[in-house]
Amino acid sequence: MRTRTLTIASFFSIAMAATLLAALYTTQVRRPAPAQASTAAVTAEASPGAAASAFGLETFRDIARASNAGVVNINTSKTVKGRSFQDFFGDDMMERFFGQPAPDQEDAPRGRGRERRQTQRSLGSGFVIDKDGYILTNRHVIEGAEKVQVTFPGGKSYDAKIVGRDARTDVGLLKIEATGPLTVLPLGESDKAEVGEWVMAIGNPFGLPGGGNSVTVGVVSFVGRDLFLGVRGTTVEMIQTDAAINPGNSGGPLLNSRGEVIGINTLIVTGGSQGSAGVGFSVPINVAKEILPQLREKGKVVRGWIGVSINPVTEELAGTYGLSEGKGAYVSSVVAGSPAEKAGLQPEDVILSADARTIQDNSDLSRYISSKSPGYTVKLELLRGKDRKTVSVTLGTFQEETADAADDEDARASLGMTLRDLTPAVAERMELPRGTKGVLVMDVEAGEAAEEANLTRGDVIVSVNGEAIDGVDAFDRAIEAARPATRARLRVYNAQVGGYRVVVLRLK
Repeated sequence: MRTRTLTIASFFSIAMAATLLAALYTTQVRRPAPAQASTAAVTAEASPGAAASAFGLETFRDIARASNAGVVNINTSKTVKGRSFQDFFGDDMMERFFGQPAPDQEDAPRGRGRERRQTQRSLGSGFVIDKDGYILTNRHVIEGAEKVQVTFPGGKSYDAKIVGRDARTDVGLLKIEATGPLTVLPLGESDKAEVGEWVMAIGNPFGLPGGGNSVTVGVVSFVGRDLFLGVRGTTVEMIQTDAAINPGNSGGPLLNSRGEVIGINTLIVTGGSQGSAGVGFSVPINVAKEILPQLREKGKVVRGWIGVSINPVTEELAGTYGLSEGKGAYVSSVVAGSPAEKAGLQPEDVILSADARTIQDNSDLSRYISSKSPGYTVKLELLRGKDRKTVSVTLGTFQEETADAADDEDARASLGMTLRDLTPAVAERMELPRGTKGVLVMDVEAGEAAEEANLTRGDVIVSVNGEAIDGVDAFDRAIEAARPATRARLRVYNAQVGGYRVVVLRLK
């Protein structure tokens, strides 16, 4: 009896000890030691990436503490032409309400629309990437800005210089001359991001008062969402997240649970409202890292170009070529005079690989070609009918014309519109008929001859009075020849409408 009692007592003692050890182990694994977390968060020299060596309840608090000081609010301003409010409420509004004419419009004739110069401001976010004062943000945050000012959470502000911009990826690079040490955010590996992992977004949504950043938390919802950002016909494989991103957050960092930047917050889906609908997108940080050297040295990114319009190879299309799966890039057209035409590529070719690298789809080929420099020779394996061929293409230069390229120095004003030469690269991205030549209408001024003729941005003028034109110089010559008649007949193509029309332009 005594032996049995001792045995039972020994058993319960061992069980109790095992339970206590297990509880202690679980607590230590699930919750990082507060002393270690605090040290990582408040040490000025500590890297934010060290703030979350183990995931726990304090993880995001520690990341916020370590990273917040390196995230800035960006204010930009530029001068634009605006309409006077008399144009909306009537010329005599100032006289009726204040007993006097508008001070800046006293000598202006009545009944005509007038313009004045106004200051346009915008807000965004950015983050410090090195101790020399370089700051990453979105291109659209700083595009066209005449003055850029960055403000840190503590209230310290600096004038920033625009170092570089890239339309294709919507990445912008700034530089400040800081008077003190900066909190640098470490750049992680976005290629390792996985659906379901926790992430944090930091920025200043809506430019809220108080001078501080907001922090939102969510997960990676999708990796590799192909989205168009700034150059027609090109996409970026974005990181989708449900961490709330709102206007003003653009350019801020998306961080993983180790405090590393894996993305630049760029786009939101609003669902009809002005706020976040739980669907936001970030440019993968690896995309930015690839182009950073060129942005620092050249202020822009120079990419390779072959000169083809391409589409994905569907399963049905693959079957017509005798392919067992839908992989590759289908060549729908070849730009005249392009590297592709010189190398012998033809419409209906299917490009299967580039430099022995299997091509998954058209976006995959575009990304690979754009990662190479002009002058590089790429070997393409393609299928033409039932025959496989290998061709070598020496890349040309990809022209980064964008929707707001009206600021380009090559653009020229004429008869109330801004025109520029239609290059083969632009014609390709606009999906114009092969061989289309002419001038591209970049902008139209209100009340001028071009607007009266119903010309719109995006129109391509291909002829004047039946004479084909191949550039702005040819357009100007044709207009001068038509001036005695005070009118000119323009043949115009619009890609959105998908057809030609004729307009009559008054030559004032």
